[in-house]
Amino acid sequence: MSKKHYQGPETRGRTDKMSKEEIHQRFENENSANYIERSMNWLPEEEYVMQLVIDFLRHAFGESSGRILDLGAGTGRLARHILGHFDKLKITLMDFSANMIKAVPEVLQNYNGRYRTICADFFNACLGREQYNAVVSSFAIHHGRNEETYLNLYKNIHETLMPGGIFLCLDVIDGDNTLFAEFGEVGWTSFLEKQDFQPDDIETIMSNYHTEDSPVSLNKHFELLKAAGFNQVDILWKKYNFGVYVGVK
Repeated sequence: MSKKHYQGPETRGRTDKMSKEEIHQRFENENSANYIERSMNWLPEEEYVMQLVIDFLRHAFGESSGRILDLGAGTGRLARHILGHFDKLKITLMDFSANMIKAVPEVLQNYNGRYRTICADFFNACLGREQYNAVVSSFAIHHGRNEETYLNLYKNIHETLMPGGIFLCLDVIDGDNTLFAEFGEVGWTSFLEKQDFQPDDIETIMSNYHTEDSPVSLNKHFELLKAAGFNQVDILWKKYNFGVYVGVK
């Protein structure tokens, strides 16, 4: 079997966190075409997780029409996945990288008239009041650097959702303490080894996780979501240091 090769930034040997400016520049310098069909083979149970997103949205909204906001949408892969399963939904894609957003028309070429793009930093952008039936995000919110940032974002998400609206997030999560955090990383590393990633690639993946991401625990997410006004919160899936969690307005 050929060795898998990880495509991502090289941060090995770095001990400090990347700044927001560095993260922004990374995505501006990336070849956006590489993101369009790039496999998430580093994500455990990828196929199951992506179907879970669809199943929950269908359970919540059926086949009704509605509006979804995708935060940190990148090139539109999650949006394409959702649009491909729902005929009546429309999606707004928001991302701070103009380089990533410019690839969206290619990714969503089969869904003209059902999407729009906004180039903005969702941590600071005005999302509007009661605009959306659902807000979704995948592997973007972890770029927040402190609990206050997460709380302010959750308040804005709560405000932009219609009554009964859903916030659904797929992202990396931290453990509640060092024991749980290390256990998650050990499990993820073992998964990557079984996926036939090269040792150097695994080292880079873990270094990037520590340097670029600032995840918090599920318990902290739930605490912040409730503080932001969400009535119900729950976890749909958790594996190692990954999770799908939801809040209902």
